[in-house]
Amino acid sequence: MKQLTLLSVVLVPMLVSAMTITEAVQKAVETHPQIEMKKEDKNTQSKLLTRAKAGYLPSVDLSYSVGPEATKTVNNDGIREHLTRQDASAVLTQSLFAGFETELGVKQQKALILSASDGVKESANELALSTVTYYLDVLKNYELYQISKENVEVHKKYLSQIEEKVNAGVGRSSDYKQTLARYENALSIQYLAEQNYINSISSFERILPGAVTAADLQKPSTGEIPANDIESLVDIAMQNNPTIHVSQADIQAANAALKRSNAPYYPKADIKMEAYWNKNVHGIATDAPTQSTVEEDSGYNALLVLSYNIFNGFADKANIEANRHRVLNKNSTLADAKRYIKAHTEIAYKTFELTKKQLVHLDNTVEASAQTVADYQKENELGRRSIIDLLNIELEYNNARNRRATAEYERLLAYYQILAYTGKILEEMSVVVE
Repeated sequence: MKQLTLLSVVLVPMLVSAMTITEAVQKAVETHPQIEMKKEDKNTQSKLLTRAKAGYLPSVDLSYSVGPEATKTVNNDGIREHLTRQDASAVLTQSLFAGFETELGVKQQKALILSASDGVKESANELALSTVTYYLDVLKNYELYQISKENVEVHKKYLSQIEEKVNAGVGRSSDYKQTLARYENALSIQYLAEQNYINSISSFERILPGAVTAADLQKPSTGEIPANDIESLVDIAMQNNPTIHVSQADIQAANAALKRSNAPYYPKADIKMEAYWNKNVHGIATDAPTQSTVEEDSGYNALLVLSYNIFNGFADKANIEANRHRVLNKNSTLADAKRYIKAHTEIAYKTFELTKKQLVHLDNTVEASAQTVADYQKENELGRRSIIDLLNIELEYNNARNRRATAEYERLLAYYQILAYTGKILEEMSVVVE
């Protein structure tokens, strides 16, 4: 009873502190710079909407200039005058028509905001799948590492046994050499498994910095997938995958930019209101001592200004063609994204279903191999099986355990891939993106 209590004291804190896969994804989404980059991009695009709407509002300009001016005109009887000139003005300009540039600019910017918003979701979706992948890799490689260590211990035990027999003169030297070779091979496999395990930890720490081991992680289990057939899963992916949403918003923005590039082919109409005041211009001093030489140069006006550019070095035409190609590019990007998501959704679903069937047979294989190992050990004690026979069945048992562990984690990964490709991974894991 005391031992059970002590074991509980040791294990309960470990279980409580173990990070679940959902907690890992939530923490990654909250802290990873990739998400912050996308959020800042969204904030940038939102601010640029104000700039796009500026075309609806008037612009007001104030101007003042001062400096020496030397003038010789008929206004001052051909006498060169050296005066300090001053100019001041206030101009209000309101655009009435600019070829729909402002309207289309706002529409384009709203599409870019939508694209940036979906970009945050896309980045979170991809980050969630990456976190899950590295999380499962740590657990899988740890299990394979443990299996390889146990395999080394088995070979070490049998090598010691056969060495004793050889030294006693009742064993064959060739059996010892063969067992030694297998032992060395088992060691090399163990080191490779250890390397894979260490590397998987490093990969996981790229997503979530900080020391972590398999003991810090909690093994997840599969849940329900969004649909139970490929066609339905692909339809859900086409509707919900954030990468597709980003491409669709990019197409809207590109179409708006294409229409906007036609604006220079329209005339422009502006209302311009100006008030001005000048002093000592054109060689006439406004503060002259006699009234006859005083000239008041000030006033105001309100004008309708029409302008139309008839040639701009083919820049406007080139801009239209460039935007047309940009639209084609965005459409091709969407088509490529749909193909990618469709293919990987199908692959994930097939993997999820087939590994389920594999695991049934692999469980049977592992169980049968374990029973066979026990039978061989008994038969070896009776002299009916050699140590080489034992090594052969141990190898079969070891391979079965490796295949089972690999298949189990492949199915887990396929489950989360299905959720990611259908755009459901954050929802199913209750992960919140602020």
